[in-house]
Amino acid sequence: MSQDIPLSNAMLCWNNGFHGAPPSVAVVRWPDKIGASDAYQSSVGACFTDFRSKDERAQRLQIMIDAWHVAAFYDVPVAMVHEAMLVVPEYRDMLADDCLPRQFAHERA
Repeated sequence: MSQDIPLSNAMLCWNNGFHGAPPSVAVVRWPDKIGASDAYQSSVGACFTDFRSKDERAQRLQIMIDAWHVAAFYDVPVAMVHEAMLVVPEYRDMLADDCLPRQFAHERA
């Protein structure tokens, strides 16, 4: 898929849903040379040296923890976080078969 963003370059960006504000979330390619992350208050993932220094297994764990934190503690609906994360092939790879959207089923064939 042409819009895929590898985990090692994935920056999870969001605006919280506090005080009735509309939440928003996206995965942006790092380094962000086009300012795609400028519209967001917060970010995690490849924008941090610590994340980039981890091996793939540790990056997978960290991005799942970070995605959970965004949904659980920043009032961003989990469905929005999940939808945004689908551009990361490694995220899709971690999903159970029955949780993977149909358009990605060919990746399991």
